[in-house]
Amino acid sequence: MINNDYAFNHMLAFDSCRMASAAFETMENIQAVPRLPQSYGWIAIKCYYASFFAAHSIMRSFGYTCNQLEKGHINLLNDYGLALGLSPSIKPEAGFFVGKYDHSNTSLELAKMKNTHEDTWYCLVKCLEMLSEKVLYISGVTPKKQALSAAIDDLINHLKDGNRFSKGNYLSHFRNAVNYRQEFHSWHPYGKNSVNSEKIISLISSWKSDEIQLLAGWKESKDAYRFFSTCAVVVNFSYLLMKLILDNSTNRQNLYRRWPNKLLNMLRTGESQIC
Repeated sequence: MINNDYAFNHMLAFDSCRMASAAFETMENIQAVPRLPQSYGWIAIKCYYASFFAAHSIMRSFGYTCNQLEKGHINLLNDYGLALGLSPSIKPEAGFFVGKYDHSNTSLELAKMKNTHEDTWYCLVKCLEMLSEKVLYISGVTPKKQALSAAIDDLINHLKDGNRFSKGNYLSHFRNAVNYRQEFHSWHPYGKNSVNSEKIISLISSWKSDEIQLLAGWKESKDAYRFFSTCAVVVNFSYLLMKLILDNSTNRQNLYRRWPNKLLNMLRTGESQIC
């Protein structure tokens, strides 16, 4: 149970802003190396982590959490439960936990998972599936609601790469192949599946667009195209969500305005600021 709804939501917003800033900063730091035009191994790894940070930011905006909890954290949660007259409900052992906040009874339901990255993407998929369904029931023009729901479903399909990855962890699969097995000709010696790094930069630069535009495809590597385009869509989703929050907030001290949006303003103006 959450005994301070405002404080809990402030915590979620804080983490959401922190992760959004990490995603935006990572994307802005991705550059090609002119002397190695076919090298994109590190570009892929950076893109992956940008989308991973963005996924965390998106989920927290809708009450989903993914956290590594140590034994001490679990003991505190169980002590809190005992103070409320509840029996210990979580085994006192460290692990990766996924949570979902229930607004109706102000409670956070935690479940212990096994794979940090795979289960994070699965949690994002569940969050997006919830959004895709609920967006159809909000007030608004029906065609626009249907288009938004279809766009969310399309992102889910990309994360699952069709039906290849039921948990939505295609990006993690591709990152692992590049990072640990050096596949897809992403490192020297390059081959027919190597993709020109400038082409990748051009594609992913659309993460700051109001409506992301994907290319028709690449002749070099369909896997690489799906990976980079999906990474850009996930970060763009976080970006558009931040804009939506700011457009509908009258609070000048809104965390999104003071944190990730301030970072974006720094990128636009080129001025260094101490946040």
